[in-house]
Amino acid sequence: MANKQGKNLEEAQTKESETSDHEGEEIKEQEPCKEELVKEFETIKKQLAEEKDRFLRLNAEFDNFRKRTQKEKEEFTKYANEKLILELIDVFEALERGLENARKPDNKDKLIEGIELVYKQFKNVLEKNGLVPIKAVGEKFDHNRHEAMMQTLTDDYEEDTILEEFARGYMLNSKVIRYSKVRVSKKKETEEENEVK
Repeated sequence: MANKQGKNLEEAQTKESETSDHEGEEIKEQEPCKEELVKEFETIKKQLAEEKDRFLRLNAEFDNFRKRTQKEKEEFTKYANEKLILELIDVFEALERGLENARKPDNKDKLIEGIELVYKQFKNVLEKNGLVPIKAVGEKFDHNRHEAMMQTLTDDYEEDTILEEFARGYMLNSKVIRYSKVRVSKKKETEEENEVK
C-alpha cells in the first residue's frame, strides 16, 4: 500500500510539474499578446489622431465655405437689381430731358408727347423684367389674383364678375406681387334667398 501511495504521490508531483510547465508556457504566450496589444493600441491611437486631424480640417473647410457663401449671398442681394436700375436710369434721364424741354416757352405742346414716350419706355423696361399687369374688369373673380373690396348686387352680370378695378394688380414672373383691388358682382336672387333662410 505504501508502494501505491508513493506511486500516487509521484504521479501528483508529475502532474503538478506538467501543470506548472504549462502555466509557464501560457505566461510566455501571454507576454507576446501584451506586445501585440500595445502595438494595436498605438496603431489605434495613431488612427484616432489622423481622424481627429481630418475632422478639424473638414470643420475648418466647412466654416470657410459657410462664410464665403454668406458673403456671396450678401453681395448678390446688394446688387441683385443692378440690371434693372441701369435700365431705369435711361427712363429717368429721358424724363429729366422732357422736363427741361417743357420749361421752355415754345415747347409746351410737346410736353404730352414727351410724357407718352417716357411712359412707353418705362412700361417696356418693366415688361422686359417680367412685370405683367393682372387682367381684372370683366374677368371672373380669382382669389389667387384679386382682392374683393366691394360687392354689388346685380342681375346684369354673372356672379363673381369683376365690375371695377380700384388698384391694378401685378405679377412678376408668374408670381403675384400685388393683388388687384376690385368690386365684384353678386346675384340679387342669392342675397334674397339668404335673407329668407
